[in-house]
Amino acid sequence: MTSILVQKHPIKGTREFQLVDDEIQYTFKSPFKTNSLCVLFSVLDPEPIISGSTLSFISKVNNEPLVEMFLDKPDKKTFDQFVKNVQLKIIENDFGRFRVGEKGIDVDIARLDESIEMLQKNVDPNEIELLLSALVELQTKPDNIQYQKNVADAFNDLGFAQSQVIIYAPYINFMFSGYKYSL
Repeated sequence: MTSILVQKHPIKGTREFQLVDDEIQYTFKSPFKTNSLCVLFSVLDPEPIISGSTLSFISKVNNEPLVEMFLDKPDKKTFDQFVKNVQLKIIENDFGRFRVGEKGIDVDIARLDESIEMLQKNVDPNEIELLLSALVELQTKPDNIQYQKNVADAFNDLGFAQSQVIIYAPYINFMFSGYKYSL
């Protein structure tokens, strides 16, 4: 894993980024000053924004750039790998996301059936179509880890509809909070 990225710019100086535990640490060095900052991964949006010759990771709180890098420096391959690693760290540290580990989760099929029924009765199926499909798929093989991951991914991608799902099918939240693994 590429955990350090050093970028040099003829006018703006040097930027060094380092992935450490739950944060990204970076230092800016220019002819006139040096600044060091740390940003927790949990406050960053995993989708960076490209603007001109920079790539920025944006705050989920106020939508302002918190980590700004020179695009494709020192080289495209190293830069792309580092950005991918930052994205993975951000996702790992997003504690609001459902996850499935190597050993999967325990699924109570009766409660899963009840959850699907409640969602079909009380939530617009167009809003949760992918989640419903993933839940129905999970019904067929509750121990299938890929099917469990599909449910987690579908839920994580719902946006505002997540609240409706948790209200009408609280077992889904319970199911993912009782996983039997470690990341």
